[in-house]
Amino acid sequence: MSEAETHRSISVTVARERLQIRTDLPEAELKEIVDYIDERFESYSKFNLESGKRMALVALEMAQQLFEARNRLHQAKVYREQVEQSLKDITSLLEEGIEHPKEWP
Repeated sequence: MSEAETHRSISVTVARERLQIRTDLPEAELKEIVDYIDERFESYSKFNLESGKRMALVALEMAQQLFEARNRLHQAKVYREQVEQSLKDITSLLEEGIEHPKEWP
């Protein structure tokens, strides 16, 4: 399937701007993203900033969230590797115990 077949052209309004985009996201997912951006954009209206600056603040906020999520993902991968190593160590000890059981007094 070519890119043209997987992406559709759609018009969306984000942060009060009408945009024509190409996407393969389902409607519900796209709406959730647009609603999130709009909510964050409107949350900065109390500062009486022009739209560009408000959008820059939204971008900074979302970038911070992305970096935090990447950091948590990295920490989870490190933890997973530690758990896997512990499981290998325990399995090795169990196998050794099965192959060479100690005599009980």
